[in-house]
Amino acid sequence: MGITYWYACAVQLLLLFSVYVIYFRCTLLSGLVPQKPLLEKPPANRLVIFSVDGLNVKSFFEHRCRNVPHLKQIFLHQGLVGISRARVTNRCDTFTTLFSGCHKDVLAAVHRTPIDTIFNRSDRSHTWCSAELMENFQRDNTKEIVLDEWTFRAVKSHILLSSNQMQNLTGQVFFIQLQGLNLLNLYRTYPQQLNYTQHAIWETYNIFERAFQDQRTAYLLTSRHVGSPGDSKASTNGEVQMPFVIWGAGVANSSTQPGRSFMVTEEGQRLPLHVLDAKQLVSVMSGLLGLPPPMHNRGQLPAGLLNTSIHEAHATYLNALQFVNLAQAALGRHQRGLLTKLLPSHKLTDVNIHEFISTADSLWHQQRYITLTEYCSSFMPKLLQLTDYYVHYYRQALLWASGWAFLGWVQQLRGTRAGSQSLLNLMFEALVRLVLFLSIIFVLLQRVPWLVSGILLLPTLLWSYKDAFHEEHLISYRQLIVFMLFSICCFAGFFFRRFIGLIYFGFACYHNRIAFAQRSPSCVIWFLLLCALTALSWLPPALGYWQGHWLLGSLFITAVRPFICSTQQQIKRRFCILNGLVLLLAGLHVIFSSQACLLQLIARAFACYVFFPRQRLEGAKQLLFDLCTLYALLSTSYEPLVIQLLAMELQLQLRLNQDIGTGINRKSTLAMYMLIYSLYSLFVIGNIDAVDKFRFYMRFTGFGFYSTLINGLLITIKILLPIFLLLCIICANCNMAWLSRRHIFCRLLIMCNFMALIALFRIRSEIISWQDLVPVIHFCMVQGLPFLLLLLCHLAHFMLGDHGREIFQLPKWNVHIY
Repeated sequence: MGITYWYACAVQLLLLFSVYVIYFRCTLLSGLVPQKPLLEKPPANRLVIFSVDGLNVKSFFEHRCRNVPHLKQIFLHQGLVGISRARVTNRCDTFTTLFSGCHKDVLAAVHRTPIDTIFNRSDRSHTWCSAELMENFQRDNTKEIVLDEWTFRAVKSHILLSSNQMQNLTGQVFFIQLQGLNLLNLYRTYPQQLNYTQHAIWETYNIFERAFQDQRTAYLLTSRHVGSPGDSKASTNGEVQMPFVIWGAGVANSSTQPGRSFMVTEEGQRLPLHVLDAKQLVSVMSGLLGLPPPMHNRGQLPAGLLNTSIHEAHATYLNALQFVNLAQAALGRHQRGLLTKLLPSHKLTDVNIHEFISTADSLWHQQRYITLTEYCSSFMPKLLQLTDYYVHYYRQALLWASGWAFLGWVQQLRGTRAGSQSLLNLMFEALVRLVLFLSIIFVLLQRVPWLVSGILLLPTLLWSYKDAFHEEHLISYRQLIVFMLFSICCFAGFFFRRFIGLIYFGFACYHNRIAFAQRSPSCVIWFLLLCALTALSWLPPALGYWQGHWLLGSLFITAVRPFICSTQQQIKRRFCILNGLVLLLAGLHVIFSSQACLLQLIARAFACYVFFPRQRLEGAKQLLFDLCTLYALLSTSYEPLVIQLLAMELQLQLRLNQDIGTGINRKSTLAMYMLIYSLYSLFVIGNIDAVDKFRFYMRFTGFGFYSTLINGLLITIKILLPIFLLLCIICANCNMAWLSRRHIFCRLLIMCNFMALIALFRIRSEIISWQDLVPVIHFCMVQGLPFLLLLLCHLAHFMLGDHGREIFQLPKWNVHIY
C-alpha cells in the first residue's frame, strides 16, 4: 500500500499550517482596559501631526537642513529633532506603528482584530488623509485628500470656520497627511516639491497659532516609508529611518544635551539628535495630550521630551500602568491551566507587579515626580519582557514539534518493510503511543489553545503511522542521507545564484561521467553547453531588467535552434512559419515600438493556441518549439537564451546516456534531475526581488500590461514555463517518469521536506519587514514544489499524448566536430 496524493497533500498542508501557528497567529491580547488620566490640565489641548510621505533622512538633514529653511527657523528656537526607526512591510504599517505603538499583524486583513490607536483615546480628531488610511483611522472629521494644495486649503478653511468652537476643548488631534513628495508631477521636481511642502507647513503652523492663541498647541512633523520591498531607503535588515520634529506646548527645549547631535548652521551650531523607535512616538503624543496610551502600545516614553517633571511623571506612570495591563493579561491567560506551577515561569511574578503598582502609586501621591519617572522607566522593560515571554510561551515547543513532525513525515515516505515486526520496532511504537497519550493529557489540563494543541500533537501522530512498502520500493537510509545532503546543497542556491550553478555543474558531470571516456563530438558540445550555463549563473539576473540587444539575440536563437538541432523528421513548414512570424514581430516590437497593440493581440492568440487541447501530430518537437516561442514573448532580457541552452544541454545529455546504455533507470536519479533543473531555471534567471521588479517591465513584453490578476497569471506562466519545458523533455525521453511517478513524487517530497526543515528554523521570531518574509516564501516554495512538478508532469503527459516516446527523438547534430 502506498501513500495517496490526497494524504500527502493533507500532511503538507498541516506542516505548512504549523508555520502559521508558530509565527502568524494573532498575538494581540484581549480584555485590556484603557487607563484613566490623573491630571485635570494636560500639557497641550491639541496636537497637530504633519505626515510627509517620501521625506527621508537624507533630504531633511543634508547641507545643514538647507532644504527645509522655514522648518529650520522653528526648531532653531524651540522643539526637538530626531530620527525614528521602524521595520515595516508596506506603507500603511508605518502609520499603524506610529499611532498604535505596536507592529501591525502581517495577516491583519485575515484576523480582522481591531487595534487601539491614539485616535480612539482622543476626545476629538480631525484628519485629512488618503483613502487607504480612512478605513483604519476614520474618526470624527475625516476627509480624503488628493493634492497637497487642496489639503492645505481644506485645513485652513476648517480652522478659520471652526476655531471658535474648539478653543476650550482638550484632547484634540489634527492629522494632516501630505503626499506631494510621493506623487511627483511634471511641474515640480523633488527639491521644488519639498520646498513647497515645508513652506506650506510653516504657513499652516502660523494659522494654528493665530487661531489658537492660548499657546496650548503641540506639533509633530514626521514621515512614512513609501518605498517598495527591497527599496534602497531601507537598510539591510528591513529598517527604515524617518525624520521627526516636535515642538509647541509641553515639549522640552534643550539646545545642548550629551549624546548625538547634528550641525544646523554654517557657524557650526549643533542641536541634539534624538533617535527613537517609531513605537515610542505614540507615547510622546499621549503624554502631550495628557491621555492614556493606546491599549496595545509597546513603546516606552523616552526621557527628556516633556518640559515639566509632573507632566513627564504623569505620562510615564500611565505608560507603565498600560504595560502592567498587558503583562497581567498575558500572565492571566497562561495561568488558566492546571499545570502552570509545574512549568517554567518568568522571574517576574504577580507579587512583583503588585508591589510595583503600590510603590508607584505612593510616589505619585507623594508628588515625588522625578523618582516616579526613574522608577517606572526602569521597570517597564521587565514588563515588556514578561509580556513577550508568555505571549510566545509555546513558540520553541511548537518549533521543535514541527521539526519532529517533518522527520516523522520523511520516515513515512521512506516506508517500512512489509512484515517487519522486530522487538525494537514494537518498543518504539509503544513509546510513541505513550508520548501521544501524555501530550493529550497535557494540552487538556493546561488548556492550551486548540491551534497550538494540534501542532504539539502532530509529530506523535505522524510517527505513529507507518506505511508498509515492498522491499523494491523501500528507500534505504543511505539514500536518505544522499537526499539530505543534496537538499542542503540545493537550498543553499536559494541565497547564492552562483552556488546553484556550481551544484548543477557537479551533478551533471557526475551523472554523465561515463560519457567523458567516449571523447565524442557530442560530449564536447555537451560539456561546452554545461560550462556556458554554469558561467551564466555568475552574471546579473536577467529577470527584472530591460535589455533589448540581449532579447533580440535570444529571439534569433529561439527561431534557429530547431534547425540547428534538427531531428530525423523536420517540423512541418506551417509550424515553422507560424513561430517564425511571431518571433519576427516580437523582434520588430523590440526595435521600433515599446508598446505594440498588434503584438499583444497575437501573443494572447498564440498562448491560447499553445495550450488548446488537441491532438499533436508532431509530438514533442512542435510543443517544444511553441513553448520556447511563448516564453520569448514574455521575456525582457536574455532569459530565452538561458532556457534554450538548458533545453539543448538536457537533450544532449539524455542522448549521450542512451548511446552508451546508461539512461536514467533509477527513480531517485530522475527525482534529482527534476529538482535540480527546476531550481536552476528558477534562480539563475532571477530571484524574488527580481520578480517584483519584473512587474514594471511587463509593459515592454509581447503581452503588455494588464490588471493585477492578469499580470499575476502572466508572471506565474513565465516562472513555470521553463520547468514545464524541461519536464516535457524528460517525460518524452524517459518512460519511467510517467510509469513511476508516484515513487518519484515520494522522493521529491523527501528532498523538499529536508529543505523545508532548514527553512523552518531560518524564519525570524518576529515577522515585521519584507526581509523577514523571504524565509517564509522559501518555506512555502519548497513545500509546494513536489505538487507543482507532479501537476506539470501530468500536463506534459497530456499534451505529449501517445507521441512522446515514439516520435520524439533527441537531436542529431548536423555539424561534424573533429
